[in-house]
Amino acid sequence: MFNLTDSKKRIVIIEDEANIAKAEEMILSPHYDISVAYDGESGLKLVKELKPDLIVLDLMLPERGGYDVCFHIRQDHEIKDTKILMVTALAQNIDKNKGKFVGTDDYLVKPFEPDQLLDAVNKLLSK
Repeated sequence: MFNLTDSKKRIVIIEDEANIAKAEEMILSPHYDISVAYDGESGLKLVKELKPDLIVLDLMLPERGGYDVCFHIRQDHEIKDTKILMVTALAQNIDKNKGKFVGTDDYLVKPFEPDQLLDAVNKLLSK
């Protein structure tokens, strides 16, 4: 019998590099219900449609960048409380500070180990 309390939390991955998106999906899918978008515009639409518990958001995306996606999510009253993990190769403090300014909850720098991604996601979802 299906029990809603047993259902997995939903995560949307927004990542334009297919191999990275697939790796993130493989790491997270045993524990979470995963959906993937490959550009910022379709990612934002997917987030509005699915209202996930968390978003794994790349910074450098086609159509609409990660900062812009994050900012728009924080302005939308229906999804503004969604947890956002920004994942990017940009490791400078200015990039992290800008991410915090637009509303990311945490920041993970590529390349990362699988357990680093899972730990960051688990930590955000347990808050």
